Amino acid sequence: MHTQGTAMPSEQGTARFGTGRADRIAYTVAEVAALLGKHINTIYGWVRSGALPSERIGNTIYIPKWALARLLAPPPEGDEAA
Repeated sequence: MHTQGTAMPSEQGTARFGTGRADRIAYTVAEVAALLGKHINTIYGWVRSGALPSERIGNTIYIPKWALARLLAPPPEGDEAA
């Protein structure tokens, strides 16, 4: 990246995903898609069907941290899902 004559400060415009604060309580649909390795439309479909809890604030949909953790957690032993 250029160091001289740039219009933006060196930190601005760079991806900061993964360097966020540990105390986050929710993630955007795009962040959840990136974390899970899924297409963003898949996540929107889960939200639309109610399979993934979410909250809309303005034009942004947020997925609560606990809902993401539920997706990432392995199913409990003895849970016989059909």
